[in-house]
Amino acid sequence: MISATTISPLNRRILDGVPSFVGLLDTYPNAAAAYSVRRLSSSYEDALIRVREDGGDTEADIGFDANGNLDTAALLSHCGANNGYVVTWYDQSGNSNNATQSTAGNQPQIVTGGIINSENSKYCLTLNGSSMKLDLPAGLLTFTNQDNSCYAITKSNNNSTRERVVFFGSGTSTRMNLAYDIGLNGVTYVNSTGFSNGVFTTTIKRGVQFMLFGDKSGTTQELFSNTTSIGSNSKGDDIAVANGSLFAGDTIQFFNGTCQEVVLFNESYKSQIIGIFNNVNQYYTLP
Repeated sequence: MISATTISPLNRRILDGVPSFVGLLDTYPNAAAAYSVRRLSSSYEDALIRVREDGGDTEADIGFDANGNLDTAALLSHCGANNGYVVTWYDQSGNSNNATQSTAGNQPQIVTGGIINSENSKYCLTLNGSSMKLDLPAGLLTFTNQDNSCYAITKSNNNSTRERVVFFGSGTSTRMNLAYDIGLNGVTYVNSTGFSNGVFTTTIKRGVQFMLFGDKSGTTQELFSNTTSIGSNSKGDDIAVANGSLFAGDTIQFFNGTCQEVVLFNESYKSQIIGIFNNVNQYYTLP
């Protein structure tokens, strides 16, 4: 007879009649990096975020509960009545491409006065539009002669400026950019010098939570709102790849709003956009 102690947690759940966990990355694998306030992979067992509470400036890793949701009990136990700020947004892809911020004043907020920040009843990171950002490892994505896709679950509060959600480049030299942009009448997805214009209505491009999805296939880049294409054009490949960041373009154009999930692929996932959206929408119930 097999001892109960020799049965893996997955097999124990099967024997107990409890469905095993299946995350987005189990269905859509090979992500270069994946950040979320929910668990994304059945093989991922570590923390989702590392949080600093501003009462004593202590830090703690916060994981997920039995259903794959953010462990709110652990988060509130750590923060108490204080504010909580994200020091690390852990990469769930298995590539250890964690998004980090060591400067206290630049850390995205997740708890405000003992209450976890939320957007449409799901927990979120909140960005102030002036200093908050997370740094990504250089070279996380391969750009030269390489397809890629990127999506983010965001809501922008700003109506008057360019706001970058995902950025790779240095200064004014852009390698890849997923951003809101009033100056270009909407949002942009860029894989080399210049911008791909996508025209949104005012209510869509600001103040609405949705999946912003950018894709590069060959020399064609395309931008999507949820699953609707809003523009495409042709851009060449770049050779150099510089710094990467979430929620700012290097040290400019900071994002003002909320974010719950960002996933980057080093291949084109445009053909899978409906399935990805369905998974995302089932969890976040996008407006």
